[in-house]
Amino acid sequence: MLLSTSISRAASLCIEKRLPFAIYMMPGSDHVIFLAGDESTQCNSDVDHGFFISEFNTSGRRIMIAPRYTAEQIIENADTIATRDSAAVKPVDCSTPRDEYDNALNKVVNGLKLRGGKTVISRVICGDAADIDWLSATEKYFTCFPSTFRYLYYTAATGAWLGASPELLLECDNAGNLSTMSLAGTRMKSSDAAWDDKNREEHDYVTRYIVDKLLSLGINAAVGCAENVSYGAIEHLCHRITARYAGNPFIVADMLSPTPALAGTPLDKALNDITLNERHPRRCYGGYVGVTDSEGTHIFVNLRCVHFDEARYCIYAGGGITAKSESATEWDETSAKSQVLLNAINQSRS
Repeated sequence: MLLSTSISRAASLCIEKRLPFAIYMMPGSDHVIFLAGDESTQCNSDVDHGFFISEFNTSGRRIMIAPRYTAEQIIENADTIATRDSAAVKPVDCSTPRDEYDNALNKVVNGLKLRGGKTVISRVICGDAADIDWLSATEKYFTCFPSTFRYLYYTAATGAWLGASPELLLECDNAGNLSTMSLAGTRMKSSDAAWDDKNREEHDYVTRYIVDKLLSLGINAAVGCAENVSYGAIEHLCHRITARYAGNPFIVADMLSPTPALAGTPLDKALNDITLNERHPRRCYGGYVGVTDSEGTHIFVNLRCVHFDEARYCIYAGGGITAKSESATEWDETSAKSQVLLNAINQSRS
């Protein structure tokens, strides 16, 4: 078991009492970290230790959970911790209908044929959460993706979210090393087959965007070799990008977010496409999550995630749309991206 009895119990108490908390695991690590405390809104000048969340397209504003309580302290003081009155944001209630998704995607494709570029269109998969053990779902989901940043958190401003992100937005260590990645292009796992033109084009948009944004801040980046990154039954095309940087990491993160991998390019036109064609609010999906600790700041894109409360859940899944996209293929891609999470949820019903 990844989650100890004390961490599972403390997290359940935090959800019940509406106390901000986070559980997370770094990529490749088998160590589960729990923290709980007060939440606050921070701006770019703040780089404090703790777990943070930035919602989609809210540059410069983050919600921070300070590491005030351990799991053991939550359990020991369970009888004296008052349930907070603040009502959390409710999950989206209804799944995206197939015909609505097809219509939206076709509109976007027609626009891209005229102007070029890329737009990321998402859909939601919603369901009844009344009988779900969310700590069991967390255990199952964390176990499936050991190479990702795995997280479960709750704040009054966001509600409760569970995710496993394969995409590093930014990492800055105490020695002045900066790391990020371009992760775009998706297909079912394939041995050594070449990537098709649509996926390569989608991926290249992201790589160029990141390198150009870093250069605009005076950061000269090096782009590594192409590699395939697996995520369950699918894989993504990836380039790792590195540089030297000793400044405030959130200045860079908010310059990069939302990346073309979650919004599109040109950014203003992609955001307009999203506003016009997605009927659901993205909230935390497509923003970022992460932690500042003794080793530095680690920031990951918030994706492959679900927003939930005691009554409903809402899974978010998206795909990069170009002039060459086909609605049936894109629908299948979003299904593949969400399937493992959906399985973990359904296997955790009482």
